[in-house]
Amino acid sequence: MLQSSSALQKEFNDLLLKDLSLFNWLTKESLDGIWFCDLEHPGHFWINDTFWKTIGHSKPEGNNVFDRWSMAINTFDKNRTLSLIRQCKEKPEKGFNGIFAYNDSDNHEVILHSKGKVIYDENNKPVKLVIKHYKERNLKQEKILSKIKKLKKLRVILNETNKVAKVGGWEIDLVHQKLNWTKVTKQIHEVDHGYKPELESAINFYEEGWSRDKITELFAEAVEYGKPFDAELKIVTAKGNPVWVRTIGKPVIEDGQCVRVYGAFQDISPRKKQEAIYKEARERFEKVFNHSSIGIVLVDTKGKIINANPATIKMFGFDESNAEYAINNLTYKDLIHPEDLKIANEYRQRLIDGEFTHYSLRSRYYKKNGELILCKVNVSYIEGAEPSESMIITHVEDITAQKELEDQALEYSLRFKSAFEYSPNGMALVGLDGKWLMVNKSLCTMLGYSKEEFLNLTFQDITYKTDLDADLRFLKETLEGKRDTYSMEKRYIHKDGSIVYGLLNVSLIRDEKNDPQYFVSQINDITKRVKAKEELQNSLLELEGLLGATTHVSIIETDLVGNVRKFNKGAENLLGYKAEDVIGTFNVGAIHDAKEIEERGKVLSKQYNQHIEGFNVFVHKPNLGQYDSHEWTYIKKDGSRFPVQLVATAIRNKHNEITGYVGIATDITQLKEMEASILKEKQKAVAANKSKSEFLANMSHEIRTPLNGVIGFTDLLMKTDLNETQRKYMQMVNTSAHSLLDLINDILDFSKIEAGKLELNQDKTDLIELCSQTVDIIKHEAHEKGLELLLDISPKVKRFIYADSVRIRQILVNLLGNAIKFTEKGEVELKIRNKKIENDEDEMMFEFSIRDTGIGIAPHNLQKIFNAFDQEDSSTTRKYGGTGLGLTISNRLLELMDSRLEVDSELNKGSVFSFKVKFKTEVGESFPEKNTELVNNVLIVDDNENNLTILRDMLAFGKVNSVSAINGIKALEILEKGNNFDLAIIDFNMPYLNGLELITHIRRKLHITKDELPIMLLHSSVIDNKSLQMCKDMDVRFEVTKPIRIDQLFEFINHINDDEETTVDEIVTTGSNGEDQTINILIAEDNPVNQFLAKTIIQKVLPKANIVVAEDGEKAVKIYRSMPLDLIFMDIQMPVMSGFDATKKIRSLEDSDTHIPIIALTARALKGERERCLDAGMDDYITKPIIFDTIKETIKLHMPTANR
Repeated sequence: MLQSSSALQKEFNDLLLKDLSLFNWLTKESLDGIWFCDLEHPGHFWINDTFWKTIGHSKPEGNNVFDRWSMAINTFDKNRTLSLIRQCKEKPEKGFNGIFAYNDSDNHEVILHSKGKVIYDENNKPVKLVIKHYKERNLKQEKILSKIKKLKKLRVILNETNKVAKVGGWEIDLVHQKLNWTKVTKQIHEVDHGYKPELESAINFYEEGWSRDKITELFAEAVEYGKPFDAELKIVTAKGNPVWVRTIGKPVIEDGQCVRVYGAFQDISPRKKQEAIYKEARERFEKVFNHSSIGIVLVDTKGKIINANPATIKMFGFDESNAEYAINNLTYKDLIHPEDLKIANEYRQRLIDGEFTHYSLRSRYYKKNGELILCKVNVSYIEGAEPSESMIITHVEDITAQKELEDQALEYSLRFKSAFEYSPNGMALVGLDGKWLMVNKSLCTMLGYSKEEFLNLTFQDITYKTDLDADLRFLKETLEGKRDTYSMEKRYIHKDGSIVYGLLNVSLIRDEKNDPQYFVSQINDITKRVKAKEELQNSLLELEGLLGATTHVSIIETDLVGNVRKFNKGAENLLGYKAEDVIGTFNVGAIHDAKEIEERGKVLSKQYNQHIEGFNVFVHKPNLGQYDSHEWTYIKKDGSRFPVQLVATAIRNKHNEITGYVGIATDITQLKEMEASILKEKQKAVAANKSKSEFLANMSHEIRTPLNGVIGFTDLLMKTDLNETQRKYMQMVNTSAHSLLDLINDILDFSKIEAGKLELNQDKTDLIELCSQTVDIIKHEAHEKGLELLLDISPKVKRFIYADSVRIRQILVNLLGNAIKFTEKGEVELKIRNKKIENDEDEMMFEFSIRDTGIGIAPHNLQKIFNAFDQEDSSTTRKYGGTGLGLTISNRLLELMDSRLEVDSELNKGSVFSFKVKFKTEVGESFPEKNTELVNNVLIVDDNENNLTILRDMLAFGKVNSVSAINGIKALEILEKGNNFDLAIIDFNMPYLNGLELITHIRRKLHITKDELPIMLLHSSVIDNKSLQMCKDMDVRFEVTKPIRIDQLFEFINHINDDEETTVDEIVTTGSNGEDQTINILIAEDNPVNQFLAKTIIQKVLPKANIVVAEDGEKAVKIYRSMPLDLIFMDIQMPVMSGFDATKKIRSLEDSDTHIPIIALTARALKGERERCLDAGMDDYITKPIIFDTIKETIKLHMPTANR
């Protein structure tokens, strides 16, 4: 658009005020003229008056500037001038500079120097040009001019400043101590034109603090050192307005003294404001660019990516590590789907060619991982000063999910139309003006109008007159956002004039800008219901008369504030008042306990999150459309009290307005007395049950003592020479005794739980060793049934925990024993995992699961199995035996650990029992690591997929590679391709080829020697002598009973190159028996059976041992004093002196350099028993029944001399 000369002049003045650098540039030379040019129209510019005077021409009128200038300049210089102006637009860096000749009105030549300064817009595009002109002067002229300037002093500069840049001036005459301000300076200070500034007070206009201190410092340096200054400071005007100013000061020095300081003074608040706006805009752009959830990409015209924001990097699957590579090396062509590239290129080129300023497309793009996403791109072109500086800005939004939503929305829209049209209720869309936009068939049928007739009506036309105000009020509140929806009963006028009662539900639909669009109305025809309600109301009125005659139920009707309106005969009888004495004058609060009302109010206030008190305590729920049923205390006229069950409800008229309340109360005195009696009887029953449990616990303990002897002696007897029949009989006795002991233990545990005496003990526990012991207990039974027993403990599981190891083992043995009992074929697996607990560094959550492939449990019996003494059904009990207490006890124990059993079972397919427990853990090595580099590749051969997985995970933990084969044939196929393995782990029981047959084939057919491939054979039970000999013949390095633990596995691997005479037992357990050692052993035991049993077992282990028996603790101490002892077995419970006291006495008598191992004999592992034994000075403890293996292992552990 072509600007007028006056418009250009105004723009120049505004520019001069904003840009002080332009002012400085203009005033470097003595000015003889200024031009301000529009680069879009090179021949259109504003010229100031000084220029016309300089070239000797009068100022032209109107818009004849170009014509008058063309007459004054010679033709050559005119063309050169216009060419330089055009050059400033196309190549602004070359600038405008030259000498030009003019002819004045008398045809005298005037030579001018001209220099230009290009002005750029916010997009760095050259738009304007300022040209200054000055005559070439000789040195004499310059001196004269300088003298003139000096004589004119500040006045000349101030006048020129005011005229060109509207900048004020100031002068301080230090000789006469005078301060002068120009008119503009006074305007900036907001003082009157006649205001005379003073040196002492003028400094106070500068804002107190930094600005005032700075001007003081600058002025002092100017006066003292002759140092000029130029600073941007803040003043406070006479009217109290803060203003940013630029103050320029120059000292005048005469004879070494500063006599005057003068300078310029400019209001720069607009520029400061613009700087702040620019800074804010820049920061806003950077914030938007870096934090926008939509991708922003800057691309040059050749498709090269200049920059991309974090949202884009994330959208295309890159991260910080490869973002720079993507930006520097990729173009949009590398990312877009080939089928979408053509249209994208076409639009991009049309954008660059200027056909449009922006466009939007949907295109498919590839992410870094190859995933295809649908993106919406909005593209704009930013033109630079040079074509190479132009760029394309693209907003990228991943709309893959949005597209799916759009498809869903289309489907939902079709569903809505169908649901709308065929809804059994009346449905309508109503415009904001009340006109019907859309109605369904049901509404037409309900009100008798056709769809066409509806569309010519408003809802007001068919609304009953007295219902319209409420409807319009609700509509207004909905439009104002005070409510989202509303519901009301209203009456409609049928086409035939009859009244239709409708329940109206209205919702307002708004667009994405939250502007209201239309209403959705749903209308239910409730005409029949309303008429029925009216009939019911009439019936209630009749019923009220009947209730008035009731003599044992209090019925009181009140108004809205609790004043009595009706008082029936029952109320008179119960409360002692006469109806005529209370109706209209009595408030129901008088028959209630004020303290009860207050307490009930607190409960309701908390429940409904609002303050409720007084009469509202009774009617808050009825006001919400509910009834309130609560126990209260009524106070009779004579002051006596009795409990009642009060039901309060609201009374409504036919318009559903509450008009009062009715309270129906029943005397519950007898009911309360019965409740108290029942509670008392219950407490007696609980106490009796507890006594029963305590008695049962004591009896069970007494039974266990002789039973321990039976088990110990049968175990001992079976280790003697017996014929087959005798061995079978003894085995049956031993098994029966163990079963009876298990039964008694279950009953004992259950009774302790019932009596509340069972507590947990938290000890540091080796979880791996605990599981190993557990599996050892039950694996014989599993192998006897031909079951595969799997132990799957993740290598990531923390090994050391703080837990009650006895109870954990009891739960696991119970669950594993059940799994084996109810599984005829297949496998049983114990699996353990753990995971971190958020915000808890000390504890972890451990998950134990026991899986079997047994008979399973029917869905309807899943809860029944947890009941005490119950199994799935009676046939299960007959077939498998058991008390039905195991799961109950396990669950009760887990409850003490804040856990519970979970079961997942499918009939005839198997079950999984699991539980999760939180344990404190201890940092330490979970499993031993492989310390040899000789085993890096292992071949695993096993037909059990689960066992293969467990072994693979174990080896992977030790950074050992593995290859698995599901049977012997697959293994041979692998080995025939080449033996690249350092070890082979082979299962014994497999189809096609069993383990030994496979090993025979490897050694004899494939000729792979023991040095080339060491072999470990895994088997489920003890193998016979023939198989053992075959293992030896086939150079089997290790034969191991399953399940194998990870610590065992790596122990074997670490010893793979040891002497081949080293056996498995020597690797896993060191030491030998000590049968030839002669040592002194004391047995302190009061029970003769246990004495004889312990003595017999020790003599079996150590035939030459000298065994001494003491019947109580006191005698044990005497024997200790009388003879040297190597080991003491100490019973805990003995007459005269207990085992604890005897141990403490012995320890007090010991020398500092001697220590005799003392082993406690306990009836059962109870909570705190281990700590009590250790605190008393004992070294270890074993539980009864005493058996051969336990005594033997204890002697090995605590008597090193017997092991050599």
